Amino acid sequence: MITVEWLKKTELFDGLDETRLGNLLSESVVKPCLTGEIIFRQGEEANGLYILIKGAVELTVKTQEKTDLMTSKIEKEGAVFGTASLMEPFRFNVSAVCLKPSEVLVLDANLIRRKMEDDPKIGMEIMKKLASIFFNRLNDLRAGVSNLLKISNIKTP
Repeated sequence: MITVEWLKKTELFDGLDETRLGNLLSESVVKPCLTGEIIFRQGEEANGLYILIKGAVELTVKTQEKTDLMTSKIEKEGAVFGTASLMEPFRFNVSAVCLKPSEVLVLDANLIRRKMEDDPKIGMEIMKKLASIFFNRLNDLRAGVSNLLKISNIKTP
């Protein structure tokens, strides 16, 4: 069973008020996922915010050439994904696929957005943490591309 204490330790909700987190948790669902199972697809309406409980999830983006390009691998307990559910236009900008048997916590994004609007201080804290998550993932992606270019002996400007 997922507790408020566990939720407080996740990368998006660490340090937030226990009462508000309890409300979010009361509307949540733990979803088991099998290897290869698609959790959500790029372009779908984003109504859920996901937090990894255990396992591994790959986030991919479909390119114009119709190939999937991995953008992130989520393996750390408490890591959040499906963050497009908190930002307009509320559509997933990546697809999420389980790499091995996993469990994810699915939070109602509409409820989170309402709580953020009702309490701008909480909304600001969540958005600051969300920006930090995006920044860190962007840096990881850049490092991966840079390493790939080095291996391929491709010069960068």
